[in-house]
Amino acid sequence: MISHTPEPPVTDRTSKSAATRQRFVDEALRLFKDKGYEQTSMAQIASAAGGSRANLYLYFNSKPQIIMSRMQEIEAEVADLYAILNQMPDHTPDSMRQWLEQARLMWVQYAAEFEAINRAMAAEPNVLDEWLGLLRRIASVQTTLYNGCQTEDERQDREVHMATLMTSLERNFYFLYIRGHNEREDRVLASLARQWANLFGE
Repeated sequence: MISHTPEPPVTDRTSKSAATRQRFVDEALRLFKDKGYEQTSMAQIASAAGGSRANLYLYFNSKPQIIMSRMQEIEAEVADLYAILNQMPDHTPDSMRQWLEQARLMWVQYAAEFEAINRAMAAEPNVLDEWLGLLRRIASVQTTLYNGCQTEDERQDREVHMATLMTSLERNFYFLYIRGHNEREDRVLASLARQWANLFGE
């Protein structure tokens, strides 16, 4: 009688595949930080994760694809941060300072991701395009900011103004919380809070 080893349940295979994929992403982010984005190869990522290049390529075709897949995974949380902004009853410098604290917590939580994104944007135009697209998508779905706009031009001006502030926040937070240049953190955050309050006319 021939015995057959039973196939693992589909849920087990799916769970193992997700874990393998996540291990590749985690090791890629670590290597990008330790060695530099451009200096890290797909072979090094596969080796660090304990897999083969062939296995890695089952999940990702390139380093930009690794970065952009992670960006897509955290986009919902970035959008949630700006949804809070949209729902706030007022946008005074004090309330904006409190909102910036929530933004800071997100940046600390995803420090490895934001550092990798910044490194990749300098080398990969498609990563830059994806990040700018994320900012535009978030800015376009705001509602409170556009209340009272009389024309489409006015609405577009406010949307672009918000996008520029989002870019400014991203650069300032990169230097504060990724690169560690936080000697004037309070003043930088106070300045950002005033700029965001001004965006909303408060």
